[in-house]
Amino acid sequence: MNNKIEFTPLGGGGDKGKMRNNEMKRLPLPVILFLIILPLVLSGVYLSIREFDHQTKVELERRGALADLGALLIHEKFDGIIDVGNSLASRARVYQNIQKGDWDASIESLEGLSQTFPYIDSVGIFDKEGVLKAVTPPMPEVIGKSFAYRDYYKGVSKEWEPYVSEAFKRAVEPKYNVASVAVPILSPDQNVLGILLLTIKLDAIVGWIKEIDAGSGGLMFVVDKKGQLVAHPQLRAEDNLVDYSSLSSVQRLLNNDHGIEVHDKDFAIGEEHVASYAQVKDYGFGVEIAQPTRIAFAERGAQVIELALIWAFIILTVSVSSYRVLKDRERIRAQRDRERILLGSIGDGVIAIDRDWHITMWNKAASTITGFSESEALGKPFRSVVKFIRARDRKEDIAFIEDAIVMKRVSSMEDGVLLVKKDGSEISVGDSAAPIIGANGESEGAIIVFRDASKEIESTHLRSDFVYASHQMRTPVTEALWNIETAMSEENPEKKKEDLRIAHQSVLSIKKLSEDIVVASEIDQNNIMVHRVPIKLIDVLTEIQSKIETVAQERNVTISVAPVSPLMAVSTDQKLLTRALLEIIENAVTYSMR
Repeated sequence: MNNKIEFTPLGGGGDKGKMRNNEMKRLPLPVILFLIILPLVLSGVYLSIREFDHQTKVELERRGALADLGALLIHEKFDGIIDVGNSLASRARVYQNIQKGDWDASIESLEGLSQTFPYIDSVGIFDKEGVLKAVTPPMPEVIGKSFAYRDYYKGVSKEWEPYVSEAFKRAVEPKYNVASVAVPILSPDQNVLGILLLTIKLDAIVGWIKEIDAGSGGLMFVVDKKGQLVAHPQLRAEDNLVDYSSLSSVQRLLNNDHGIEVHDKDFAIGEEHVASYAQVKDYGFGVEIAQPTRIAFAERGAQVIELALIWAFIILTVSVSSYRVLKDRERIRAQRDRERILLGSIGDGVIAIDRDWHITMWNKAASTITGFSESEALGKPFRSVVKFIRARDRKEDIAFIEDAIVMKRVSSMEDGVLLVKKDGSEISVGDSAAPIIGANGESEGAIIVFRDASKEIESTHLRSDFVYASHQMRTPVTEALWNIETAMSEENPEKKKEDLRIAHQSVLSIKKLSEDIVVASEIDQNNIMVHRVPIKLIDVLTEIQSKIETVAQERNVTISVAPVSPLMAVSTDQKLLTRALLEIIENAVTYSMR
């Protein structure tokens, strides 16, 4: 029956050594999982924090952009009003009537202006000292009064340039809050003739800020250059002006700064909120946009939660996958450990080689038999470590391994194979090689199984020696028994004596043969050292002839030595050779027919 072994090699020598080192440092499964998951958790936390910071930055930049947009809107509105003021002040009817001193005629050309520009509450003309000369709609109670104390007069008269004033309450009923734009009235030769004042109801500014979407729950408000609130979604023109210059963001606005802050609840919003602020360039007003923090950063929270959920899913997936992989690896490792223990428990040497004849597996018995350790053998070429030779011709014998690899069949060693051990000694071995069949059905190497056959051969030799000794002892024993039995029934004393003599001689032969067997056994067991020296064969034969001559004469046997060249010599132990030849010739003399 052709038996085949299918086996997957464990790996090369270097990998094997690393595997053994890793086994010594094997970590518990929970620790390995922790080491795998920890970097993912840290990465998830780090990226979530980065996303949190990024979303925060994006939202703050967006809030800041809204504040800048609001400031730009107010700036453009004021620019438009100044353009209107310059256009009105440059009308010929206005400055020509002022030059004539006809203030009422100059204002007549401006009547009905609020219908064209709804945001204009009233139009007044002042002389250059700040005395009101004419106004539309008519307000006779203030005509002729000086308003040089007002901010708008101080501002425009400073350099005689258009000026946007702080908010103030009107001097006549109904008294409500307004802001104003003062424009100098100039003659064609650029002499100051008076001041054109356009008052703007604060409701108009409130309307402007509604054009900016401050976001859900958010609002936009405007303060003047003194920090007074001039526009707020809930602000009414009839309310008293409130000074908010104590707020940090308003203070920064008054210092020509812009930025973003997180405020606790205040007049703007009754909860924590994000406040972005920007100054209206050239006019000293400030714009602030506020939105509750929970709403402003709602998108940030959603993005971070989404990212955290994605990372949680990744970590969970990796954890479950890693756990299953590690459990499978642990199960495979345990199976390999059991296989390794079983392999190490086998009494025969087991070696695996690949197609390039490199050793990929080496069990404990192989180390014991060859003398090479596993680390010395793994990864090395097979023939540099293991040497199988035939006893008869001392040639290497690996044909049975080649047959297993090439023919993909089990092949046995031939008889009389020796293994050369690491120390140079030789022992008899036996067994076989089987192919390693890969998943593709091709041979990937071989498994060599071998054992120390020395004791088996020794046992066989002992059995042969015992049979030989039994055969040699049978004749003298039979002769001794026969002569003793004859002497016991013999009545003639002379014949009885002769029979006993022969029996005694046979017993002596048995004793001598027993001693010879003991000597031969000691030689086989290396208890008697053999000293090989060159000896002349004629000297040995002559010595034997002299020792056996007496016995030969008694047996009426003639011993003659054939002519031997004096130069013929052999290399052996002289005592052992003499004893062996003496035994042979003595047996021939003793058992020869008389």
